[in-house]
Amino acid sequence: MANILLVEDDTDLSETLQDWLAFQQHNVEAVYNGPEALEQMRFGSYDIVVLDWQLPGMNGIDVLKHYRDEGGALKVLMLTGRTEAKEIKALMEAGATDYMAKPFNLKDLSARIEKILSGATASA
Repeated sequence: MANILLVEDDTDLSETLQDWLAFQQHNVEAVYNGPEALEQMRFGSYDIVVLDWQLPGMNGIDVLKHYRDEGGALKVLMLTGRTEAKEIKALMEAGATDYMAKPFNLKDLSARIEKILSGATASA
């Protein structure tokens, strides 16, 4: 069981992901915009952050850059609809632990979270 911060502004998708992750026995806290995400990452207690790229207020990559620049070390799985190599490279350079391209299967999300938490990563 992990403590997960879920950052997704699409409320329908966020609710689906929250339900799925809770079903998988994780504790999930959800926020819906960049500034809130950065605040929670700074002061919350999480094992992993599932962070969308496109967010209101501040995009996910900027949230991640600010957090890493401040010395933040949480594991971060980025969710993105972007698939160009230069965009994925930017995610990883910003400090993402790994990423998942949207759309994705919920079982694949669980598997990716478990790999990250175990210390292994595998991008796709």
